[in-house]
Amino acid sequence: MTDSKRFKPFIVYFLLMSFVGLVACGSSSKTENPIATEPDSSLPNNSTGIVDNSASADYNIIIYGNSHSAKLATLLEQLISSELSNSQVVTLTVSGRFLDEIVNSPGNIEKLKQNKWSHAIFQGQKYSQSGSVNYSTAETERLIANAKVLGITPILFPEHPQRGDSKEGEAVYKLHLSISDKETSCVAPIGLVWDKAIARLPEVNLYHSDGNHASDAGHLLTAMTFYEIITGELADTLSYSASFPITEQQHQVFGQIITQVLTEHPACPTT
Repeated sequence: MTDSKRFKPFIVYFLLMSFVGLVACGSSSKTENPIATEPDSSLPNNSTGIVDNSASADYNIIIYGNSHSAKLATLLEQLISSELSNSQVVTLTVSGRFLDEIVNSPGNIEKLKQNKWSHAIFQGQKYSQSGSVNYSTAETERLIANAKVLGITPILFPEHPQRGDSKEGEAVYKLHLSISDKETSCVAPIGLVWDKAIARLPEVNLYHSDGNHASDAGHLLTAMTFYEIITGELADTLSYSASFPITEQQHQVFGQIITQVLTEHPACPTT
């Protein structure tokens, strides 16, 4: 993850932008083009409230994100189908490096209207690891707004911290809370869950060898967190499966941590 500087727009005839360094998975450069936060004009006009779809008979989940969310759809299907056998689960993953690029790719916002989604998960907001650069959140806000006017429950997915960075998880979580302050959304406290799991289960390796992406155990921890947010069912009551990359006892601790964190830091705002 690297930082680079960018220039803010001035009121002149031309918008001067610098190339920015990418900060989540690898690095490259691009020209940032901030876009309006208003929802698609073809959609209804109210985007303020959040619909709670946790009690849906079926779960149709669309996920926008990069490699950090690549395994989430499969794990959610597994967890929900095995635990809530009367519910049907449909998932779709819209992949890209960062949410601003995903939004600007033709047709990606349209995908919100192509099915009756119950939930939309948004991962891939650019952020500065050092905190020295403020990246636009307008694109993420636009996705949230479009989801809400369609009756979809939006959930922001702040990434887990990199290995050895004890402050990153909370910082990224707070960044996503600030986005929700502008465009109300659920915010999954992934970093807070990981921090507690690392402290309580140091023998469980949550990381891929690169120290950035999740291991199979880390992906499971994140998916269990989304399971509770999406369904409203407690993670600490999830049944153990021999296919899980952790022991039954470790699985119980995962569930306890998730339910505790979500009790202390509810993902979705209450009316």
